[in-house]
Amino acid sequence: MNAAEPIRRGAGGRPPVSRKGDVEERLLDAATRLFLASGYEGTSCDQVAQDARAGKASIYARYANKTALLKAVIAYKLGQLLEDPDPVASAGAPLRARMLHAAETVVSRLLQPDAVALLRLIVAEGPRLQADDLDAVAMLDRVGAQHIALAISAATAGAAPGAAAAAVATVSAAGAPDGAAAAVPAAALVDRVLAPALLRALLGADPGALRGAACARLAEAVDSVIASGAVDRWR
Repeated sequence: MNAAEPIRRGAGGRPPVSRKGDVEERLLDAATRLFLASGYEGTSCDQVAQDARAGKASIYARYANKTALLKAVIAYKLGQLLEDPDPVASAGAPLRARMLHAAETVVSRLLQPDAVALLRLIVAEGPRLQADDLDAVAMLDRVGAQHIALAISAATAGAAPGAAAAAVATVSAAGAPDGAAAAVPAAALVDRVLAPALLRALLGADPGALRGAACARLAEAVDSVIASGAVDRWR
């Protein structure tokens, strides 16, 4: 279809059957905008459906309720923020370079206004929803530390195809002793640099200034974590 050609819509202004494949993405994009602008209480499934130009049944076919939709939005948005087309492209690079690149990616992307707004929503709504997996700290552990742990584990990626992905699965395994050990150096970087900056951002400080200051501290933090022997103990 030509970029200038208007989209022909079906009944009610909805996209035609030929474009139904993107309905989930449209629902999540619409829900993200509304949750961030109006909060959980101020957003309804009817509004999401209308904004996404989809039927309300499209939401309930995918999400049991508004809480499930919120959880999907959080996972979707954080996935976008840390999306990396080839996270182990530098598998042959020295450990310090891999860790520094991954930490810079995490800090730069999570200290964006949209990311801070999302975490503020998690903080505000998590306790009311009584959902442990919406806890902001747990989110940082999951999307920040695991991204850095992947870079650390890239040292083993050359041994066999898929080894790095297996290492991430190990880090992700709840309660797995090996996963806990693998996460130690990555979590240390998150605790030293990202977590304090995010806390200040959540309290109203400018994310851009915090991002620059945090990135400036990363080299020192990476060197400190390596010198502590945490990475050697994991390997």
